[in-house]
Amino acid sequence: MDREEILEKSRQENQNRDEMEAYAFSKAGQRACAVGGLVCMVLILVETVRTGSMPLGAWVVYLSMTGTMLLTKYKHLKKRHELICGLIEIGLALMFLAMHITRLVRG
Repeated sequence: MDREEILEKSRQENQNRDEMEAYAFSKAGQRACAVGGLVCMVLILVETVRTGSMPLGAWVVYLSMTGTMLLTKYKHLKKRHELICGLIEIGLALMFLAMHITRLVRG
């Protein structure tokens, strides 16, 4: 493959992508996750203080968001700590989900 073929292939792959748009989308996702995490933390704090029990549903949402973000970062950056932390957070989310469902079933 010569230089022109490589350049043409690259143009085709990036035809509908704008670098600024990708950057903006990335920043929007990061901020959305941060705000969602903050809202979950407020809900956890308020419910724990008000009822004396830990709201597992909010933890499931928060850990699912951050775990997914870390696993996605690992997929693209191949940083091992992102994989380990992401798997731990998804594992905790699944454990809290099981505990939350158990609470609901027992009533």
